[in-house]
Amino acid sequence: MEYDLARIDYILCGITYPDTLKILPNPGHKTQQKFAVGDKNGVLQCLCIKDEEPIVQFKTLPGKPITSIQVASTNGNHIDKIFAASGHEVKGYTRKGKVFLTIETSVSETITSMCILNSDLILCSGRTVTFYRDLREIYSYVCEDRVLDIAAFAAPNSTRVRLLVLVGNKGAAVIENGEILARTQISSGPTRLIVPTAHRSAEIAVFYGAADGSIGLIQYDCSLFIRTDLSSKCLVEGGGLGAVVCVGWYLSNGAHLAVGRHDGSVQLYLVDLDNVNEKPRLKFTYFCGEPITSVCGGSVGTEEIELLVSTFSGRVFALRSQRLISGGVALNNMTPEALVSRRNKLELEVARLEKQTAAEREKYQRNTRSLNAGMSTPPLLEIQYELTGAMLNGWQEVIITAGVPLDMLFIYCNKKLEVQTDTAAVLSVCPPQGNTSEILATVRCQAGTRRIWLQMRTTVNSGPEISEGTQVLVYVLPAGAPRVARLIKLSLPALPQYSQHDDPDRDDDRVWCELRLSGGFSVAEMTSWLSEALPGDLPRPAASIAFARVHCLLKTILICRYQRGSASIKSDNVSTISTLKDLLSYCSLKRAIRVDISCDIPEMCCSILFKSIKDRFLSEYQRKKEFILKEAIGALDLDMNTITNESEPILCEEYLRVWKSVDDTKNVQYFNELVATVEQWYTDWCKLSLYGRDNSSQKSQLKTALQDCQVNDIERILTLKDLQIDSHM
Repeated sequence: MEYDLARIDYILCGITYPDTLKILPNPGHKTQQKFAVGDKNGVLQCLCIKDEEPIVQFKTLPGKPITSIQVASTNGNHIDKIFAASGHEVKGYTRKGKVFLTIETSVSETITSMCILNSDLILCSGRTVTFYRDLREIYSYVCEDRVLDIAAFAAPNSTRVRLLVLVGNKGAAVIENGEILARTQISSGPTRLIVPTAHRSAEIAVFYGAADGSIGLIQYDCSLFIRTDLSSKCLVEGGGLGAVVCVGWYLSNGAHLAVGRHDGSVQLYLVDLDNVNEKPRLKFTYFCGEPITSVCGGSVGTEEIELLVSTFSGRVFALRSQRLISGGVALNNMTPEALVSRRNKLELEVARLEKQTAAEREKYQRNTRSLNAGMSTPPLLEIQYELTGAMLNGWQEVIITAGVPLDMLFIYCNKKLEVQTDTAAVLSVCPPQGNTSEILATVRCQAGTRRIWLQMRTTVNSGPEISEGTQVLVYVLPAGAPRVARLIKLSLPALPQYSQHDDPDRDDDRVWCELRLSGGFSVAEMTSWLSEALPGDLPRPAASIAFARVHCLLKTILICRYQRGSASIKSDNVSTISTLKDLLSYCSLKRAIRVDISCDIPEMCCSILFKSIKDRFLSEYQRKKEFILKEAIGALDLDMNTITNESEPILCEEYLRVWKSVDDTKNVQYFNELVATVEQWYTDWCKLSLYGRDNSSQKSQLKTALQDCQVNDIERILTLKDLQIDSHM
């Protein structure tokens, strides 16, 4: 960490969406810049900072939530206009707040992002990309899934415009005149794009931030005579970092890529614009405790460059050099009259807030005591939550973000469920009463907590068949009075570890198990049924749908293709097919829809699956043995000095290495999970195969061989050489 930046708060507005804060470059000789911010209340503000005090240039009346803001030039010179999108409408404002443009677009869904290039306006809403030129709609393109972000590039020596579009679960695509020129699949799930401040006109080079926290580069040669493939490259691995929500530029001592994440962190990466393929270097990190929605660099509070940041709850603050804050540079330059005036303004503001708070409290208490006061309805809590796919250990993470500090969370589930939370909260789990499998847990948050994560996973139970996802109820209680709660309903999918996306047209030499369905179901109904099994968002209903998922631990693949009345689901994991068969049967029965289901299960699928995880199985077994050995050495109660004495060692080198290894009980858990997985493969194969029954003796032999890591016996049983077939079947 080489930079010493400190925080200074400017304003507090309403709840903000991503990319709703922009800095306006100043024309002429002026150095300090204005900035514009829009919130969920529909209020657009343009402000400047003078003597550390925000001065409102203009402020609009409340309306529809503002979902995107862009600044652009209308005369080809300096940037002097502000464009705000709310609902399906776009308005243009001058620096003084005058509305000079209002566009009632033809899109049916809310505009989520937009891009302006000269006289061209590109809007993204749902799955649709709409292109406007001189306020006339030129074309619309409907993508396979929702559009997350977009960037526009002018073709060299031409009036054509090429669009780089991020499509949810599909990667990126280049569109021109309503046709796709190239596309690429990006498994990390990119969410935001940003164009380098200096790029060649004959090349598209864009940095992206992804849902897994990684940062990468998308490139495409867009010359007139050369057409290349769209390529992507990961430059910074996610490594447990929060999802990227926004990106921006911070141009001080070089070009820095500013990244705002969902976990509340702001990071600065030094980027070499002459060689964009070089890995960015992390220079600075700041944590604010709630999701970041916008980041951009500029000279706002002082003549030096600072990083302007907005958060989910509406806080707008700057990260500037420590010497401009700690030394009181700005205050030292103020006259005594200005300091007295500033103090008086603050005292008047505090007195006004105290008076308003007392009046509202008295009004509420008076209404509660009155017999004719009617119904008291507290406002709906502003809460944002996200359920992610399972990680390598099978845990699913729920991230809850609130606009006000949280006090407690109550968690209820009618099935066996394991719950974990972060260190900023205290988790208490009530034991179930009797033979019930219900769970009730409470989470008490620390003071000022606005963002909290929970990890959940269902208890492994191979007995009953899986018929539907697990429903979890989370009651969120904020701090303060009156006591209210917000109910969040979560549905944990039956196959949570299929969280990685892939190309459904991939050609792999795998042994596929196939599940075929035909009946009176629609595309929307099949999508709804599969959402009970798979995490994340599925493709939106269309005439025909095809998508692929990858198991994050076993790397097995699931490919789903379906249309109205027919569906084909393939996987090289027999347990996946078995789970989907049970779940889809239950869903169709619940909707009273007749569905014919058939399966095609190869005989060698279990043995081939085991060969794919054989190396991992052996390594996990070795780690389990070392863990047991370390526990045994620890039970001897040896003196630490005697163990570490190199002149007269009492332990051999191998035992000493095991003793010094990291103590991790997860090694035993991983091995036990692999054993249970292989057992489930065999059980599901027996259930779905033509033989139609479970062989108990073979199953007990398999369990013993797995626990003892007898690889030859495991492969012999899984190849079905000794399987006894009932002659009456």
